[in-house]
Amino acid sequence: MTELLWLLLPIAAASGWIAARRSGRKPRRTSRGTLSEDYIKGLNFLLNEQSDRALEVFIEMVDVDADTVETHLILGSLFRRRGEVDRAIRIHQNLIARPNLEPRQRANALMELGRDYMRAGVLDRAEGLFRELINTGFQSAEGYARLRDLYEQEKEWERAIWAAERLRGHTREPQSTRIAHYYCELGEQAARSGDPVKAAQNARRALANERDSVRASILLGDLAVKEGDDKGALKHYGHVANQHPDFASLVLDRVRGVYMRLNDVPGYERFLAQLREQDGSLATLLARLDTLRDQGRQAEMDDLLNQALTRDNVALPVLEVFLRSWSGRVTDAQAAEVLNRASQVIDNHLQQRPIHQCVNCGFSLRAHLWHCPGCHQWSTIKPRELHTERPQTTLSR
Repeated sequence: MTELLWLLLPIAAASGWIAARRSGRKPRRTSRGTLSEDYIKGLNFLLNEQSDRALEVFIEMVDVDADTVETHLILGSLFRRRGEVDRAIRIHQNLIARPNLEPRQRANALMELGRDYMRAGVLDRAEGLFRELINTGFQSAEGYARLRDLYEQEKEWERAIWAAERLRGHTREPQSTRIAHYYCELGEQAARSGDPVKAAQNARRALANERDSVRASILLGDLAVKEGDDKGALKHYGHVANQHPDFASLVLDRVRGVYMRLNDVPGYERFLAQLREQDGSLATLLARLDTLRDQGRQAEMDDLLNQALTRDNVALPVLEVFLRSWSGRVTDAQAAEVLNRASQVIDNHLQQRPIHQCVNCGFSLRAHLWHCPGCHQWSTIKPRELHTERPQTTLSR
């Protein structure tokens, strides 16, 4: 209640002063100063924890006209930010119901009421208000942006594409990345429904909107794998490293699976070597070490590990591979047990830590997502090693 008091008192005071000034009336005086009776009544309701009745008094204190509309809008916005959406809705509904609003003022009220319903999760009401806002001719860009976000939240991807495409004509904010992801969402839905043709069509539409859409290339590669077109799959997966090397780690397991089916280990090694030159990432190094281990090429694996371990900073995954490798080769049983336990401790730690992070808001998670749950941006979640200080240890030499 105390927070509500501090929220309403300044607005109520300003509202009372504006109302009195506009009407030409002088506020009724008390023995201590110039406060209106309505203001005192509202204050008493607040002190008696009757906040709903206080709110009604403060709303009625302001006659809606050109000078007081902003007061209503600010009051409603403050309540929405506090999470008291029902109060915000009442204020903005009361504002829209007034017949003397100018068109621009009505547009502002429609926007705020739409945001109220969006916050409350009443998305159908919010949609109607944003569409009405667009029809007024005011704030069209904001209206289309709100509709785009609403359809995105509801996973209505075709409508989200419609809103984003129209938003292009009202703002300089790029929409290509979002639209490409919307098409990829449709493509993945079609793939899950057993319609590879429609899935591929949507993936190509994504690439038409954003030539460097990694997600679309991965989707086309996955579709090619299901069709038994391994060479086609490698072609699409190979595009990823050229489009965005940051995301190349997402296709490493896929590429390895294709080359193993083709019984072409040298081809996979050439792919890793080329990728290593492009991104020099930890994921590529670990993939190379795994391949050497699976092929039983211990000497080459040791050489690669020694190169990595001679650096000042050694990534924990590399250290874990080193310890695991030697735990099975030392002849002393006690030393082998120590190495094995150390390897397990590091591996348990690695299994718990997040390996992806949003470059926009810092949201961390283990699984990769195309859409950040924190800031709701697209394509901003990347492997942590590429943009943050990765967990590492320093070996003394």
